[in-house]
Amino acid sequence: MSHLRFKFIWLFALGLVAWPSAAQACAVCFGAPDDPMTKGMQWGIASLIFILVPVLGGVGGFFVFLSRRGKAYAAFEDPELFKE
Repeated sequence: MSHLRFKFIWLFALGLVAWPSAAQACAVCFGAPDDPMTKGMQWGIASLIFILVPVLGGVGGFFVFLSRRGKAYAAFEDPELFKE
């Protein structure tokens, strides 16, 4: 197993030496703030947040609604209905 791992690491290092441009970071990873790819990534993250926050707020609001409704209707509960 260690011989196979050694071969893999050796081939990987040889590949990086033979093709050095593959080891360079893209504009997003390198941190070019004015690159269109970085702007697209930022807009993608923002759109996911703008969709996620209202959906999670709606789910949380629904559970708050159920809690308040349960407390309001608890006063109307007749204990005689649940006796055996």
